[in-house]
Amino acid sequence: MKKSKSNREEKMSEIQERLMNGTKEIYESGKWAEYISVMSKFPNYSINNCILIASQCPHASYVCGYKKWNEFNRNVVKGESGIMIFAPIKGKVEVEEPKFDERNQPVLNDDGTQSTERVTREYKSFRPCYVFDLSQTEGDPLPSLTTRLEAGVEDYEKLKEVLISISPVPVSFEEVPGSANGFYSPSEMRIVVQEGMPELQTIKTMLHEIAHATYGHGSKEDKWDKQSKEIQAESTAFWVAGMLGLNTGDYSFGYITGWSKDREVSELKENLELIKNTANELVTKIDEKLAELETKQEMPEESETQIPVKKKSR
Repeated sequence: MKKSKSNREEKMSEIQERLMNGTKEIYESGKWAEYISVMSKFPNYSINNCILIASQCPHASYVCGYKKWNEFNRNVVKGESGIMIFAPIKGKVEVEEPKFDERNQPVLNDDGTQSTERVTREYKSFRPCYVFDLSQTEGDPLPSLTTRLEAGVEDYEKLKEVLISISPVPVSFEEVPGSANGFYSPSEMRIVVQEGMPELQTIKTMLHEIAHATYGHGSKEDKWDKQSKEIQAESTAFWVAGMLGLNTGDYSFGYITGWSKDREVSELKENLELIKNTANELVTKIDEKLAELETKQEMPEESETQIPVKKKSR
């Protein structure tokens, strides 16, 4: 039993080190977009597990445990190494705790000492486990995952309408002075996008400025410096665009390495978690709005010949 516990502690220590190194590598490797693309595929995983997956398997697209792959009629290829991540463990433990009455006053024994009672408490901890990427398996093909925007930018007007509806502030299309493609004004609480741009650029700019507004950049509660804000907005736009199946190849993240220099791992991870949560929030809202539009389009229109009959009053 001691040996098993010691082995688990070693594995946990190893995974913690991988997490720390993986976080640094994401910022310093020059492959920020690549890592963000990988992490965007795992919205249901914690940021720690997303970092671990992205750092160990940069091409990962879909991961499962060994047994789960069997349920898909697929097997892990012999000799493949698993991707180590954290798995939550829930348990119960009995503990002695001080006893209090209904007025929250200590219950005392006859000798004046604090009375105690034995209670059952739930706890949550973690253990190391392994998952495998789709590329490490063989067998039946997976059901294809389709997005609502099947035609990509061909659904431009629909997507544009959806983005306007989920934006925290009004969006207008005007002539923007200078070389900027758009801006978010926290004082005026509005977004302005350069009119007449190509469709893909317009959508990307809208996503970037909506991200600024969603983060509340420029508000009294805003604690981030200018470069951090741009990293958050641009990365979120990149993440969401990728989830929508849009071509995100021309995003530039060359400033990531310089920005992350001398920053603590905790701050780097905080940024990643913020980007992940905000991007997933926007994707969820977009998906819900697209579903609403589809439902409306599928509803049969009332025939023009159907005239409601008014009941005669008596």
